[in-house]
Amino acid sequence: MSINEINEQAKESLRKYFKDGQDIQHDDDTKKQLTIEEMYKSVDNEIKEHEKKLEELHQMRHALQHNAKEAYEAIYGKEDEIQAVKHSTVEKMEKELRENTEHQMEYVNDLKNKALKK
Repeated sequence: MSINEINEQAKESLRKYFKDGQDIQHDDDTKKQLTIEEMYKSVDNEIKEHEKKLEELHQMRHALQHNAKEAYEAIYGKEDEIQAVKHSTVEKMEKELRENTEHQMEYVNDLKNKALKK
C-alpha cells in the first residue's frame, strides 16, 4: 500500500466514525450516546445496585457472626462465663487521658501549695 492509499483510508474512517470531528459515531444502537440526564440516571442506578449488594453482604456477615457466636457458645459455654475484652474508642481514650491529666495537675498543684506553706 502506498502512503496516499493509507491516507485515503484514514480519511474515510474518520468520516465514517466521527461526526464533525467531535463525537464517535457507532453503527449499532447499543452504543448510542447518552444525554447528561441519562448518564445521571445510569450512575444512580449503578449506585443503588451496589448499595443493595453491600447491604446484602452486611446482612450475610451479621448472620455468619451470629451463627459463629452461637456455635462458639455451644462448644465453649456462654460469653458471660468468659470475661469479654472491652475495646475503647479513640474518643473514650482521649477523654480518659484528659481526665487523668487534669487529676495529675490538681495533685501537683496541691503538693506545690503544701510545700510553699511549710
